[in-house]
Amino acid sequence: MPGVVSGSSWDSILTLLRTTGRIALFNLPALEIDTDVDGLFVIRGVTFSLSSFTLVAHGIELGLKLTDDIELAMYVDEVVVQFFRSIDVGDVYANVKGGKFEMTLGDLDLTADDDASSETSVFLDDTPLLRAATAGSRGFTDRPMLRESLTGGVKTMRDSSAQAGFNMVESLSPDDNIADKQYHERLTEIRTTSAVYQSRQQVRQKAKGENGFKFDNENDMRAAVSAELHKLPSIPHPPNRSVRVTTLQTLAPPYVRSFLHRLPFLLRLLLAPLSYFHPISISSITGNGSGQWLSALLQQQVFKHHTEHNAELRRIHRRISHWLADANFCMQFTDVSGLGQVPLSTLFDIVAYLKFSDVMAYRTEPEKNTIRQVVRLGGADATFTIPSYLLPHHEHIIPAEPTPQEEHELRIEVEQADGLPHEVQKEKELEKLQKDETNITMSVHASLPLSCDQTVLNFVAALVKATKMIEAEKEVEVIEQTSGKEQETPASPLSRSSTADNDKDSLRSRSDSKDASGFKTFAKNIRQNLKDGTTGTQIKEFAKELHQNTKDGLEKTKRTMVAGMVNDRWIAKIVGKTAAMLQKAQGDVGYSGGIPVPLAPYRGSASLPSKILP
Repeated sequence: MPGVVSGSSWDSILTLLRTTGRIALFNLPALEIDTDVDGLFVIRGVTFSLSSFTLVAHGIELGLKLTDDIELAMYVDEVVVQFFRSIDVGDVYANVKGGKFEMTLGDLDLTADDDASSETSVFLDDTPLLRAATAGSRGFTDRPMLRESLTGGVKTMRDSSAQAGFNMVESLSPDDNIADKQYHERLTEIRTTSAVYQSRQQVRQKAKGENGFKFDNENDMRAAVSAELHKLPSIPHPPNRSVRVTTLQTLAPPYVRSFLHRLPFLLRLLLAPLSYFHPISISSITGNGSGQWLSALLQQQVFKHHTEHNAELRRIHRRISHWLADANFCMQFTDVSGLGQVPLSTLFDIVAYLKFSDVMAYRTEPEKNTIRQVVRLGGADATFTIPSYLLPHHEHIIPAEPTPQEEHELRIEVEQADGLPHEVQKEKELEKLQKDETNITMSVHASLPLSCDQTVLNFVAALVKATKMIEAEKEVEVIEQTSGKEQETPASPLSRSSTADNDKDSLRSRSDSKDASGFKTFAKNIRQNLKDGTTGTQIKEFAKELHQNTKDGLEKTKRTMVAGMVNDRWIAKIVGKTAAMLQKAQGDVGYSGGIPVPLAPYRGSASLPSKILP
């Protein structure tokens, strides 16, 4: 009878190997990501089967603080690694959270970190990341030991020996029947307390009501679950201890690290079969984002200050914000397959392939319990080409730092380029050389046909109109600034008389636009002021009023002209025709471009030892 035992005792493990062929480990320490970004990676349980040579990870949670106001949370219930055969991943849920009101790690305080203890220990307690994750998970799960540090009991992290960390890994009974029962009870606990399971149950509960969610298929269910997950913390089950990435990087002795550094071919020899024999299949990837955050992003990147003096832009902004802020939006990719190829020779690049059988976009309103599919594609695929010299220990083949001579030669090639396409290509090469960058080439293709909901078409039409109006306003402002500078240029003595004559003609033409009664009143006041001696003051006030009226008229004319240049019906017609054409089109629509990567961080010092089999 198969049973699984997990433990830190070697006697238990040996007994397990003789009786069942399975090992299960629970209560594992978290992995702290402390490199380019800050984050926490949690695996709640691991099962290893010797008979099938398979590793199963249960309850995976990942929280990454990408920037000060953007956070990524990922949840996967199960990942099955069949060594030298395949990697099977279940439903993946990714939530992009923006702003302090959504982020779990937003208030991360790294100033309380004690680097001295992290240098001498492997496992750590009460680190800033663990404290932030525990604070965010309150109400979802209970961790009394870490809650003491949040209330003032412990304010700095504590180090822990490797033996103490391994002792935290729970040991089950070596008896087959008891171990099998304990194992399945623990797996049931992990499954039923996971954020994905609880969100799915919450959605099903809401669907029972009269005004609850209505689902047509499993895709709709995943979209609703993703919206529910957005309310939960990024790390619902933070463990008591963690180990850092930088600590793991320095665990190997110096002579081992030096040997691996001198033998980069060994790394390629390891990665080549691992990448080839482990194709990845993912049931689905569902990415969710808050409409409120998207609305704030549009305000920051598109509308900016342009809505302050334009009523039409304010109206469009209110309409777009209303459609965005009250909902969550998610992209869903189903039946995803991927494969990576790492070459043995550095003459070839690393290539990664991704294929998506179905691509959908949903708009969900949790408050109203409504879900709606707004976009659907026939599929998609992507290819990423990565230079081999970006692998670790391959700094010896990284292009050298650009010299002024190389830059000068490339400038000459730009000037002597044959035709505009070659000239643009050479200019891009020159720009990349000046920035000391390389590119990861990305090619993405979407398979047609494409279907869109009418609400999306209305949103696209409104956004296109807003961007065109902003562009037109910017052009008018540039023209006004240019003309203003020309007017500020001092006139020559010979042209002053002609300028004065022109000003008189302009003043005369503007005065003619006044109505008869206004002119009679002005003439009467002139005669009276001639007697009083205040004629000059009256003329100045009249000129000032006339100038202000003319200025206001020009501003109004400018806004009318900008609004007239962007026609609602014309934009809606173009968007509608394009959408109708894409609904019946066949083929692929693609984009190919480069992701810039700076080379300076990858270059090593000149004092590094020489390579063996580079």
